Amino acid sequence: MDRVETNRFFKRAQAKAKEILKSSPRLKNLVDKANDKLSDLNMDTIKSSGFIYRVKIFIRMVKAYAKGEYREIQWQNMVLIVAAILYFITPIDLIPDFIPITGLVDDFTVMVWVYNKIQQEVDKFILWEKEYISE
Repeated sequence: MDRVETNRFFKRAQAKAKEILKSSPRLKNLVDKANDKLSDLNMDTIKSSGFIYRVKIFIRMVKAYAKGEYREIQWQNMVLIVAAILYFITPIDLIPDFIPITGLVDDFTVMVWVYNKIQQEVDKFILWEKEYISE
């Protein structure tokens, strides 16, 4: 997983993420595309891996950030989240997604790496979300 930081496709996704984060409509579009791709995934092995759980949390974080509801996150960590989602929805990456199962391995690796790297931020968001939704 250490190679995620040096992955040229992920570096490009990070650069693009910085631009997307400046625009709520672009963030919304990104969320819509990620949700569309998630709905296309129908494999039980992926569902049970926790991959979809991570993607859905990141999507919720981006939505809350785009709406201005949740900003208690470091900018660079938000960049990583958006970059991970971009990497997931972009068909051209290290291993093309059209290759069954194998094509999602690098997407999974990036998602897990980002999730683990910002675990404390994710935990804070989940706590905020529970309080916010219960109000």
